[in-house]
Amino acid sequence: MADSSSIVDREPAEPNGGSHGAALRWSARLLVAASWISGAIFATYILAFFGGVALGGAADRWNESLPDLYEGSALLSTAAIGAHFMAGGVLLLLGPVQLIGSVRDNVPGLHRWLGRIYVISAGLAGLGGLGFILGRGTIGGPLMDTGFGIYGALMVLCAAMAYARARAGSYDEHRAWAIRLFALTVGSWLYRMEYGAWFLASGGIGTASGFTGWFDAIMMFFFYVPNLIVAELFIRARWRDRGAVASFAAASVLLAATAFIIFATWSFTARSWGPRMISGLTDAAL
Repeated sequence: MADSSSIVDREPAEPNGGSHGAALRWSARLLVAASWISGAIFATYILAFFGGVALGGAADRWNESLPDLYEGSALLSTAAIGAHFMAGGVLLLLGPVQLIGSVRDNVPGLHRWLGRIYVISAGLAGLGGLGFILGRGTIGGPLMDTGFGIYGALMVLCAAMAYARARAGSYDEHRAWAIRLFALTVGSWLYRMEYGAWFLASGGIGTASGFTGWFDAIMMFFFYVPNLIVAELFIRARWRDRGAVASFAAASVLLAATAFIIFATWSFTARSWGPRMISGLTDAAL
């Protein structure tokens, strides 16, 4: 994308005050780093497993990850969801790079070209998901169709607006739409993290086969609506010094979130993402 402002290097009005300000800044950076690493691992899993088994002629193995995802007789729907997953993996890998201010400042050409790839991938991810929903519908029925359909439409809208605002030279608006787009693109990763947190905390209360439980119904929207709310707050607000107690409390929450992401990522990678990643690469090499 064009010269959008950085989220990482240009922190909003750093909190004043020695130790509590530093604690808040560093805890925020740790959370961002942990999230990016986890997202990159998830993206690598998506590309390696779904892409690898498809290249190896065993795309029916997609159903090991999500039931009824692959249907050999529905080629258009299968191609649409395949494009959705491949483009989604690219988004998770490129998104963090686009938010690094030093890349924008020192290598603006790279930033712009990666931005174009990012926008195209976001459009493919959104349209691919919508194509699958229109062609076959989701496993969770009309409510999941609606929640995921709105998500896909918002992805396409934000990608188009981010590109259009950059082309028009409206960089503040471009930055705002790019932040909204990034908030949406991490949704697939957050979906897994949030389900993992819920199963860890409750043992899966409110979930059912076919995603028909009350918690399943909430998650059909929760994996992206709160992200957009946070994005809007980020766009409109700047950090201010809230005092030592509030800053240390906020830092503690951020550190707890970081610890959870590290634990959940390790658990998912050890039990699911890692083995499937290896099997996908193995199939692709055969």
